[in-house]
Amino acid sequence: MKVIVRPPSDRFVAAISTHPERNRIDPRRAVAQHAAFCAALEAAGVDLVRLPAEPELPDATFVSDVLLALPPAGRPGDPTALLVATRPGAQPRRPEVEGVLRAARPLVGAEVPVVRIEPPALLEGGDVIVYGDRIAIGVSARTNEAGARHLADAAGALGYRAFLCPVTDRLHLATAITALGPDLLIGTAAGFASLDAADPAAAPRDEVRRLVVPDAELPGANVLVLAGRCFVAAGYPTAARLVGQMGALVVEVELGEFIRADGGPTCLVALVP
Repeated sequence: MKVIVRPPSDRFVAAISTHPERNRIDPRRAVAQHAAFCAALEAAGVDLVRLPAEPELPDATFVSDVLLALPPAGRPGDPTALLVATRPGAQPRRPEVEGVLRAARPLVGAEVPVVRIEPPALLEGGDVIVYGDRIAIGVSARTNEAGARHLADAAGALGYRAFLCPVTDRLHLATAITALGPDLLIGTAAGFASLDAADPAAAPRDEVRRLVVPDAELPGANVLVLAGRCFVAAGYPTAARLVGQMGALVVEVELGEFIRADGGPTCLVALVP
C-alpha cells in the first residue's frame, strides 16, 4: 500500500469551506499539523508518497477527492485493479486531478486501466466509502447522479455492489460515515440515514455493525484505518472510545485547521493498494 499526501500551502486560508470557523484557518498551523499527521503515519509503517504543495490550489491537500484506487471487490489487500480520476464538483479543484493521477500511475501496473469521470458527470472521492464488496457513493452538492452511476458501473465490473446515497445536509458522504472494516462502520445518525435511504442492503444490521457518534462530534466520524491503526481527529472522545472498545489501536491526531476546511483524516490521503 502506497499513500499519497500533499501538504497545504499558504493559500490554504482560501480553502472552500462551510465551517463556521473557516475564516480562522491558519495555514502555518495547518502545515505543522499535516507534518505531524504524516509523521504519525510513518511511525505506523505507512509508505508515503509526498507531493509538493500547490501554491495556486488552496484545497489540493485533500488528495482523496481527486483519485480512487480500487482493488477487486472484497479483497482489500490485493493490488489496485482500477484507477478512477474524478471530476470535482467544485470547479476550482479540477486542476488538482492530473498531478495526483501522475503520481499514482507508476505505483500500479501498466496494465491497470484508468477511468476518467467526464462532463457532465461530477464525482469527489469524499463521497465514496468502500467496505467489503460494497461501495457507497454519495449524491451530494459535489457528486451528481451521473458521476455516481459512472463510478457504480466501473466498480460493478470489479464485483462491487454499489449504492447511491442521498447527501443533503453536509459536504460529503464520508463527512459523517467511514469504514473501519468490511463489516464495521462508524458515523453519525445522519451518516447511517444516507446509507439506509439508498437501500436496506447497503448496511443491513445483521451484517454490518454500527458505531454511532453524536452529532456534536461529527468530525470524529471520519476515521482513517491504516497499518492496523485507526487515526482519529483529536478532541472527539466518543469516537476514540468507541473505536478503542472494538480492540483497535487508536491514534489521535490534531487536525483542527483541516476540520475548519471541512476535512478530516481520510481526506488527506489517496490510498493506492
